[in-house]
Amino acid sequence: MLPNLHLVLAGALSLAPHLGQASAPNVTVVPLGGDCAAYPGYDPATGVSGPLRVAADSTGTVFDGVQFVPKSSTAVGGGSWGFMVIPFSPNATAATPMRCGNGTLQAHMDMGFLGVRWQPLVAAGTPAESVFGFGFPDLPDPNYHLETWYVPLFPFPLYPRNHSHIIDGAPQPGVYLGAVNVTSWGLNYQNYTESGEYYFLRLLGPGSNNLATGKPLNDGEFTGFIKITAA
Repeated sequence: MLPNLHLVLAGALSLAPHLGQASAPNVTVVPLGGDCAAYPGYDPATGVSGPLRVAADSTGTVFDGVQFVPKSSTAVGGGSWGFMVIPFSPNATAATPMRCGNGTLQAHMDMGFLGVRWQPLVAAGTPAESVFGFGFPDLPDPNYHLETWYVPLFPFPLYPRNHSHIIDGAPQPGVYLGAVNVTSWGLNYQNYTESGEYYFLRLLGPGSNNLATGKPLNDGEFTGFIKITAA
């Protein structure tokens, strides 16, 4: 069972599943916070942040800047569960509305018998497969709550300077999504007759090495981040 995550926060490239950064960069993160005030566009009157643009970042491929969409399956007894994915043909796919509500990142989607609603997003699964998705039960592995990290472009009183996301020694402006003090994700290519071609993301946290090979990345997997901006 996938564990739930609390979301913390050179040349032309062709659309090929093996492209991108082959190893995770050295990232230093300091949590910005676990509630919606950490997200862009926060409204203190409602406690909601948004609308949000949630997209792949720093993959080194043409998928940088592409927004996430849901890939759903029907759960036993009805309802839906699934992954938030990067579509292989992004121009043919409409972006999914996103916001932060009730202290967590949410996507507006059809959840089967639960209807169309704002669905909380998690990183769920075993440590080796903690996948960015939704609708997963919290057992046997606990879901991680997704959190945000932020580094301001200039001094700003709402966001102290010590809230930072530093990649290979270079501060990165913006809000990034992750969990368990990790913001690096692995992008994995999938191609199914029913759901088409896409990339799902798994958190590259503790214990995420490939169980069969012991290597940090799966065959064909490349790395990136999830960046959040105001839509």
